[in-house]
Amino acid sequence: MTPRAMVIGAAVLALTISGGCGSSKQGATQAVKVADASQPTDPPKLAQFDKGIGAVSAESSTPIWFEAGAVAALDGSAVFSIRHDGTAGSDRLVRIDTSDGRVTATWPLRSGLSIGAVAPGGRWIALTDRRPGYGSQSRASTELVVFDLRAGAEVHRRSLTGDVQPEAFSVDGSRVFALDYRGDHYRVQTIDLRTGDRYDTSDRNKVVPVEDMHGRAVHGVMNADRTLLATLYRNPGNVDEPAFVHVLDLTNGWSHCADLPAPFGTGPPGTDAIELTARDTVVVAATQARRLAEIHIEAVHTPGTTLVPVAFRTGTIAPPSATLASMPGFEYVIATITA
Repeated sequence: MTPRAMVIGAAVLALTISGGCGSSKQGATQAVKVADASQPTDPPKLAQFDKGIGAVSAESSTPIWFEAGAVAALDGSAVFSIRHDGTAGSDRLVRIDTSDGRVTATWPLRSGLSIGAVAPGGRWIALTDRRPGYGSQSRASTELVVFDLRAGAEVHRRSLTGDVQPEAFSVDGSRVFALDYRGDHYRVQTIDLRTGDRYDTSDRNKVVPVEDMHGRAVHGVMNADRTLLATLYRNPGNVDEPAFVHVLDLTNGWSHCADLPAPFGTGPPGTDAIELTARDTVVVAATQARRLAEIHIEAVHTPGTTLVPVAFRTGTIAPPSATLASMPGFEYVIATITA
């Protein structure tokens, strides 16, 4: 992902947040200036919409192309959709060219599946028999299917107890990390595709017990080498920690929860944002309150009790241009589309 340019004040006070959804401490206020995102963008951007994926430009009030129901890899490197043929009574998995929205390849697919997660580059696609989208569907069971593009076919099929939403693949594709919805909360779980074993994903600090999690996902970003997934969640009902960033180590298979205090998570929906920086950290902004938290997610690769550095400052992430913000259903930019 290519973040919007940021110019950060000289002095930065680094703070730390321990593993788990625990307490957070705020640091001294520092001025941060973020570049004006209202300037015309070139090349175009891959964007998430409420009902699909499209390519957008700040110079146009309509998408360059749009695919309803499509799902993108979190780094924007691949886009897939399922085309339904009502006449033939069959489905096809299709790959979408991000530059122009054309279908570049298709594969036959059993009907009744939806795309849950796409690996970087599109090597693996996790499909389920859930309805598309995040959130609890109160299901008693979920069928998980993994499609391998190199094989051009399904390579794994697992029948899972409960309501399970795939979120990401491990780097080697041997595991799927998923949300296991349990009424008003959920657990992050690991599914071993080779053995079928399924277990709660542990914290990098093995002493921290696995927690029930609450909140709603806002946006997930991957680091430069695609080994870490950082997802921002809002949980306004928690007065002490109304937002958090859940970081998954996609190599080692453990996680870390960086809790964020108010004003993060306390503004109206759409006022919290997350981006990857040029330094391979992530910045979370409570845009309405002009407050930033920078999380050094690379530290999650190190197991044990070593703290993950977090710095708090005054500032914001520049909102999308007025043109993009006015597009019906537009949510956020995923990545810059490269030639």
